Amino acid sequence: MNLTLRIWRQAGPDAPGSMTTYQVSGISPDMSFLEMLDTLNEELITRGDLPVAFDHDCREGICGACGMVINGQAHGPERTTTCQLHMRHFKDGDTIDVEPWRAAAFPVVKDLVVD
Repeated sequence: MNLTLRIWRQAGPDAPGSMTTYQVSGISPDMSFLEMLDTLNEELITRGDLPVAFDHDCREGICGACGMVINGQAHGPERTTTCQLHMRHFKDGDTIDVEPWRAAAFPVVKDLVVD
């Protein structure tokens, strides 16, 4: 799959943030959403760019630390945690917006990480 990702990037809690667009290719429909973000980060690191910060703890659908807003929906289009959301729920060529879970109780620390 080839995807366009529009990801919220924010250097720190007091820094302004904005959506940044990335292209990812070769994404397997069997990957989890977090594995897809890992693939993006590997590409960014290879290019010498900063990876996207995001929470990921157990990756087993238990802890809930991977919460983010995907295309305006908490955790994405399925009723599951983000780490259990598989890329088969998206189509080749899709544009996906990824933002932190914004709330007064969860201030943004960096990129998709909230406190």
